Amino acid sequence: MRITSKKQKIVIIGAGPAGLGAAFELTKDKQAELDLLIIDKNSQVGGLARSFKFKGHFFDVGPHRFYTKNKEVFDLWKNTLKKDFYEVPRLTRILYKNKLFFYPIKLTDVIKKLGILESVRCLVSFVKTKIEPKKTAKTFEDWVSQNFGKKLYTIFFKTYTEKVWGIDCGKIGAEWAAQRIKNLSFSEVIKNALGGKNKAKSLIDKFYYPKRGAGSMYEKLASKIKQGKGKFFLDSAVSKIYHRQKKVVSLDFKKEISVQILPVDYLFSSMPLTEFILKLSPSAPAKVVAAAKKLYYRDHITVNLLVQGTNLFPDNWIYIHSPEVQMARVTNYNNFRKNPSQDKTSAIAVEYFVFQDDQLWSLSDEELVALAIKELEQVALINKDLKIEGFVIRETESYPTYYLGHKQYFDILKNYVEQLSNLSLIGRGGMYKYNNMDHSLYSGMLAARNFLLGYKKYDIWQINEDAEYLEEEKPSI
Repeated sequence: MRITSKKQKIVIIGAGPAGLGAAFELTKDKQAELDLLIIDKNSQVGGLARSFKFKGHFFDVGPHRFYTKNKEVFDLWKNTLKKDFYEVPRLTRILYKNKLFFYPIKLTDVIKKLGILESVRCLVSFVKTKIEPKKTAKTFEDWVSQNFGKKLYTIFFKTYTEKVWGIDCGKIGAEWAAQRIKNLSFSEVIKNALGGKNKAKSLIDKFYYPKRGAGSMYEKLASKIKQGKGKFFLDSAVSKIYHRQKKVVSLDFKKEISVQILPVDYLFSSMPLTEFILKLSPSAPAKVVAAAKKLYYRDHITVNLLVQGTNLFPDNWIYIHSPEVQMARVTNYNNFRKNPSQDKTSAIAVEYFVFQDDQLWSLSDEELVALAIKELEQVALINKDLKIEGFVIRETESYPTYYLGHKQYFDILKNYVEQLSNLSLIGRGGMYKYNNMDHSLYSGMLAARNFLLGYKKYDIWQINEDAEYLEEEKPSI
């Protein structure tokens, strides 16, 4: 079946923050004659920020906090959610050797929990890095060791990072650390403990969150887009993208058993960049296809549990640095709420980072729930004798992997797709760039503005270039 219209046909692949950001921006322009179509493989909008309701509790695909230094993005969140958008106190810690350490690291906390002798070893390790000739950091391990010392790197960074990425820290590019933990070092931790002014961006002590989970923000935004005449095709997977004379001309997508053909005047794509390349027809040059096969994404499993009892632990989430368990992060959604649980239960999420060919991915949902319960008890976060119910969410291609050498292949893909004059890549997957939720949303908004202006006024590749994982204490709103 062919879908046609006399209006300019704008297609957006992906109804996550980036795709919806682009769609909303386009519907705001009442002068534009657009036939706007949004396609998503999932049954609901929100992408990696989707939420699921289970027995009265909301669970995200993975925990999302709403924090941004971008006033436009914050205003969009606030104006969309209104009274259902509120501040939440933040507490995150690291679990290491059955002890919980504040994150970011606090000197007095480290000394108290590691002990004097181990703390001295950390200090000696750090001093050693400062007196040795400084080398250019090429890997994540290099960068963190130079800024914290080898000992603290091993304790507080190595295990969790390798759980997330599935590769040795010596094979992860230094740009990952430089971007995500910029300006934080053991020197700054010491200065701060001695009463000096900390230059580093400290972890925010509050963030915002929607009453009905992160996904409710994007469900409400999708409703506004529908009011602006945007059309959604959910449960729909793009199967082919046709191009001719350096332009995308149409695409095929499957919904259930039928294949539909969409003519395209302009395309915004947040689908994984590697997948986009492999769906092109005619096929991209062999060198480009080979490069696409060299890049890969990390997949993600969330085991969501409803556990009898409240006040299980006060953290929003805990980073699990214990190597004896496979789980990487544990979230308590009760601590995202403004009001206490009415049914005396706790909404707990356990995250595993995997590849689809890992044994963990092949486990049944029942086996994953049992594993999560076992590991939570193993690290003394819950008692398995409590009444526990659960369900599993599996998400493919969640995190673009910044392994050493990936950039040469990424550049080949980026240079090739930029030849397609009516295409904008947006979002984390589409840009193969570890964007936070606000950065992804903004990439869609700016890409849409470029389209409406008729030229690329905004360089969306610069979004998040200077963003830190450890942000300022207050959003600049």
